Amino acid sequence: MRNIAKSIDGMLQNTAGNVTIEFGFVILFMVTLGIGAYDFGNLGYQKIAVTSAARAGSQFGVQDMSTAEDTAGMIQAARNDINDTANALDISADNYYFCPGQGEVADESILCDDDTFSYFYVTVTVEDEVELLFPYPFVTSPQVVASTNIMRVR
Repeated sequence: MRNIAKSIDGMLQNTAGNVTIEFGFVILFMVTLGIGAYDFGNLGYQKIAVTSAARAGSQFGVQDMSTAEDTAGMIQAARNDINDTANALDISADNYYFCPGQGEVADESILCDDDTFSYFYVTVTVEDEVELLFPYPFVTSPQVVASTNIMRVR
């Protein structure tokens, strides 16, 4: 029994190798932190890119009435902004007439409740799926990053 106590006491007093073990724990923590920072930074970057593409598509559409009706042109403007040459993103564009307090109406000839004409809007939605490098608890992969931009033509 005395030998066991002496052996444990010897291990507790011998500090050789402690720094190596602590360094291993710190490196593991730092690598995990770095991968997490990269993943969530990439999500933020993709959100900015998707929002910019949706805005570019809407800006193309609000130039005049002919571009507002060109949904293919709005989609292409969004693809050009985000440099989506492989058509990998889900991009949709739409246009509609809207009366405040009334909602969507069929066309511009319909008077709104306040005797004004309806407004013409374009909307562009861009969606992207971002794969994470590392599985995180309570976070699904791939993450869907989406943005919708709505602008009034006139």
